[in-house]
Amino acid sequence: MVATVMGLIELGQYAGALSAIALLAGMAIKWGIVKPIKAYIDQATYPIHPAANGGRALPDIANAVNRIECSIKDLDYRLNSIEELVTKPTRAKKSTS
Repeated sequence: MVATVMGLIELGQYAGALSAIALLAGMAIKWGIVKPIKAYIDQATYPIHPAANGGRALPDIANAVNRIECSIKDLDYRLNSIEELVTKPTRAKKSTS
């Protein structure tokens, strides 16, 4: 029985040592490989990256498209108003004579 308990304790020690080694290896991989790759991806995909899109980032283009859309909506409203004035039949005033 004593040998079994000692065997379990020894197995527990091995498991703890392997866990610590695996943890250290995982941390080394994270800091040595994953972090530099993630930093490179973050730097390359930064929204205002000077080399991206000729110096114009996607948010700049989205803002420009929104301004164009607002201008077109305004022109459409004004054109519809003019068309209504031109195409609506005029009503003749009733004479009171």
